[in-house]
Amino acid sequence: MVAKRRWWQVPRLRTNEEDRYERRTGWQELFFDLVFVVIVSELAHYLAGHTTLAGIGSYIVLFVPVWWVWIGGTIYNDRFETYDISYRFFVFLQMLPVAAMAIFVHDGLATNSRGFALAYAVVRILLISMWLRGGYHDARYRPVTTRYALGFSCSVLLFIASVFVPAPWRYGLWGLGAMFDLLTPITTLQLQARLPALNSSNLPERFATFVLIVLGEAVVGVVQGIAGLSTLTPSLALTGTLGMALVFGLCWIYFDFVARRRPRHNVWAQVVWTYLHLPLVMTTAALGAAVVNVLSAGNDLPALASRYLFNDAVGVALIAIGLLELTLRAEADEPTWAPVSVGLKLGAGLVAIIIGLMALPVRSIVSLLLLILLVAIQMVYGAYVWYRPTQHRDVILEA
Repeated sequence: MVAKRRWWQVPRLRTNEEDRYERRTGWQELFFDLVFVVIVSELAHYLAGHTTLAGIGSYIVLFVPVWWVWIGGTIYNDRFETYDISYRFFVFLQMLPVAAMAIFVHDGLATNSRGFALAYAVVRILLISMWLRGGYHDARYRPVTTRYALGFSCSVLLFIASVFVPAPWRYGLWGLGAMFDLLTPITTLQLQARLPALNSSNLPERFATFVLIVLGEAVVGVVQGIAGLSTLTPSLALTGTLGMALVFGLCWIYFDFVARRRPRHNVWAQVVWTYLHLPLVMTTAALGAAVVNVLSAGNDLPALASRYLFNDAVGVALIAIGLLELTLRAEADEPTWAPVSVGLKLGAGLVAIIIGLMALPVRSIVSLLLLILLVAIQMVYGAYVWYRPTQHRDVILEA
């Protein structure tokens, strides 16, 4: 007899004991991500036109709330996802204020700042209500959801209050609100450590999806940079090709070294794993903006700010990937060795940043070749450890 499906279900905490299957990313989550494609594109477009210290600061101020909205919805779904009408209803409700954020993020620190703050507050209120609903129906997680509601509510109040405060004090309130958002989950780690192990089998896939979104924006940056040229010379075509190769290399590294593995069961490792994705996606999206400026310089020397951004974005991304490896589980058949793998990425990232700070007066092609070399070292190491013949790996392949 087939069990009757309920069209409106109560949230249920998903644990490894109760969910003994691999959860996969659903189409509703992917559809939800499409709104963030628009926001990331708007932010990258803004940064491409404001490659100054103030412009980079504004880019970060706007990017963090966007990222946190995505994190909030993703973590909630990982904990309390249901397969009914209510889940689809709440996904749609979240998309409306997120779409408003996409509209207001353009000029989000000037004329549209009030609209951006209110849109952020609305989507956070929705998430708070969803957490409270989950805690109401599952007493095990209630202490965590209650603390979430208190901390996140402080952030919401600060963002709403910022609407009535002139700049720059408005953005100071945003910063305080962001601190509440970022620190509140950390205060719940001891509570979460006492809970049964949660089923987070689809979290690496969800984060990898967002990384793909920002990598796609970097590809768009290369294409737009070439399309905006009045004349496409062989040297500029080579520059565009190298830019595409650099983005492809970062994609290669992330998915070979991070995305295929899960974070450790330790709650601290999981929260560090989550937060380290912020500098990774933020700098990867910034790389697209930097490529636009590098290509728009044509055969001339790129502007100093563009060179800073270009090198530092790659450097921070490499460092973030290296640190992410430290949070991953060390399975018995893992071919990489953390001291070497992490050391290569941290070293290459620091070299890229130093090259940017040195502001060497070199052409775009030379800068790209240097960065591609740093990225290629990681790719060669990954290919070497993965394909080297070992008795243990031969047994796995034969099985």
